Amino acid sequence: MRFLLAALVLLPASGFAQTTLTLTVSGNPVAKNASGCADRVAGNWLGSGLTGACNSLQIWVTASTTCTDAPSATASPPDVVVQTVQSGALVAGTTTGTFSFAFNTMPSFTSNACGTDVDFTNYLCASVTSTGATGSCDGTLTKASSVSIRYDNLPPPPPAVSVIPLDSKLSVGLAATGTGTDLTDVQFFNVQFAVAPSGGGTPDWIGAGGDISSSNASVTINNLVNGTTYLVRGFSKDEAGNLSDPSDPVSAEPVQTFGFWSNYIDDGGQDSGGCTAAGGASSGLALAALAVLALLWRRG
Repeated sequence: MRFLLAALVLLPASGFAQTTLTLTVSGNPVAKNASGCADRVAGNWLGSGLTGACNSLQIWVTASTTCTDAPSATASPPDVVVQTVQSGALVAGTTTGTFSFAFNTMPSFTSNACGTDVDFTNYLCASVTSTGATGSCDGTLTKASSVSIRYDNLPPPPPAVSVIPLDSKLSVGLAATGTGTDLTDVQFFNVQFAVAPSGGGTPDWIGAGGDISSSNASVTINNLVNGTTYLVRGFSKDEAGNLSDPSDPVSAEPVQTFGFWSNYIDDGGQDSGGCTAAGGASSGLALAALAVLALLWRRG
């Protein structure tokens, strides 16, 4: 499992010791669709030298695009506090703890129900204040770098699909379509193929390749029958697991390929020499071609 780290460096006003706080959230990125609405988002916090803190350490989720100095009950929608750690529980050494919250309790869900076809991002924040030089709670305020948590229930557009016929196989290339997040959200592709039904029947689709990474978006469908027409279609899958509608099917036929000598014969060459001018010319071309191949072989 991958982890997303949002690190804070807290420097107390006295300058005697470095104070640090780290938030760790499982998942990178944290993105879910309607099927994950009831899931919980879990994480850990780790602090060092936090005895200088004079108020509670707070961790909260906001619908704002930036984290404020502290959670706000008057924000629209209000911020949601997910963890409060009293200052007395913060020690000079290492202090650690966990936090978790239901995904569907994020602020933006106050106006969007699970299952709604929307795409929004909320942010996980944290802050704490250290005691100032006067002994009052007016020291350094340090805020966490925000951690994005996304709800996306909008499927991406179908991919563009290209097919190259090979011997007993088809090579399939895929590319995300659309603009903006339609392009950047796509993480995987899926491919299906079927023998083209005769008489306009329903294709019997078969999956090929499983999840295909968008960074290497190609797959080869093997063990096909040359001369048979196949249909190929693709799907896009985004970071939240949304699957697109299928692309329009592309038809193609695997084709048998031959070696150099068979191609030479098919192009009018002869497999034996002769005394005629035509035969001599053909033999000369064949010898020249073979000489080139021999030279290339030696260089390789």
